[in-house]
Amino acid sequence: MNTKKNNWIISKGTDLLFLFTPVWILWIVFLSNPSYFEGSNLPLWGWVIFILGIDVSHVWSSLFRTYLNKEEFLAHKQVLIIAPIIAFVLSLTLLFLSVEWFWRAMAYLAVFHFIKQQYGFLALYKGRAGDRFQSFLSDKFMIYFVTIYPVLFWHFNADSSFNWFVQNDFFQMYQWLPKSAIGLFFTVGNYVYWAIVGFWLFKQWQAAQKGETISTGKVLWLATTALNWWLGIVYFNSDLVFSVSNVVAHGVPYIALIYYYGKRKTELKTGQPMVISKRLKWILALVATVLIIAFIEEYFWDMLIYREHDVFFESIYPYRISQLIESPAALIALAILALPQQVHYIIDGFIWRMNARNKYLKSIFSSNHGS
Repeated sequence: MNTKKNNWIISKGTDLLFLFTPVWILWIVFLSNPSYFEGSNLPLWGWVIFILGIDVSHVWSSLFRTYLNKEEFLAHKQVLIIAPIIAFVLSLTLLFLSVEWFWRAMAYLAVFHFIKQQYGFLALYKGRAGDRFQSFLSDKFMIYFVTIYPVLFWHFNADSSFNWFVQNDFFQMYQWLPKSAIGLFFTVGNYVYWAIVGFWLFKQWQAAQKGETISTGKVLWLATTALNWWLGIVYFNSDLVFSVSNVVAHGVPYIALIYYYGKRKTELKTGQPMVISKRLKWILALVATVLIIAFIEEYFWDMLIYREHDVFFESIYPYRISQLIESPAALIALAILALPQQVHYIIDGFIWRMNARNKYLKSIFSSNHGS
């Protein structure tokens, strides 16, 4: 298989360290004692590290590609101004009609975003390596297949003990068919799932043997995605396992991509490699900013809405406002607090497109450029 440097988005070492290894380590840990993790809840320290520290923080890292960068803001000014307004109006309208349907819309929007990110990274790997090989099962089909099948299973699993945001946010499709029919379909489906993944991997290997340019990163990305989504949703029945694996596989690569984009853009504009001291300052500024803002956001979520992690937050700064329960004020607070996530979902569809508004993307991720 082609092993030149452009097989990787950033570099071989960096990609393996941040885009793949965290997920691989998680699965070694989870599979070492499945029964323990299936029966465990996410502890407070785990919530702080994985949900606040990675999931919420990665949402705010978008700031460095948009609102906090004058050039990027001007390039996407219209969508960056309109997106929060539209999202807030739609959220508030939906909340006053049905809180249940608000969370359902949020859940499906999140699933769409998570799946699209997996495809986005796959496309970057292919473009970086100049991988144009297409087998009978296209790469695009495969990335959607390995993510949508587990989500479909989730919809029909009457025994699922976890959710995306709130209980029953997905449609409960298991009510539509006899349990025996569902069981038979997915028993066969699980074998078919891995047979298709195995066939795709074989075709990639076969093409590489014939001299085709096959991206190593692409192959690892799809295989890791297939394993992560299937194990997290189908194999395990655990909120802890699903939450942690999903968050790490999604959030860590995104933050790494934000860092790399900022670094390479600076180098392209100055014509000079960024020295180590400046890299460290850039990393520190990125990490510190998103962690602080993520803490503030979750502080208000907990103080006003949830009151599930008050032990942690009040140990740092006591709450000054009473919890809002089933009131217009609570709905308005929900609409405001959900905005960062919604805007992140929306603008991601614009800031990573290879077009004139993103004039640095092609240069940064072209196949003839190393890290």
